[in-house]
Amino acid sequence: MLVLCSFALIGLTIGMYPSRKLFTVWAHEINNGVTRERYDYPRSHLAFCGVSVLVMLAAAFLLTH
Repeated sequence: MLVLCSFALIGLTIGMYPSRKLFTVWAHEINNGVTRERYDYPRSHLAFCGVSVLVMLAAAFLLTH
């Protein structure tokens, strides 16, 4: 279980990598007092994040069995 959790966190870290610039822009806007109704998150970033987590979970499962 520890291996699965650690690999899932690594996959999440890798998956969030393409969104770093978007999160930085949003953080600067929030610090400057800009409030938005919604923050649109690209579906491609979400798909990459999901795939990277699933791949890392599969790798952890294969390594433990």
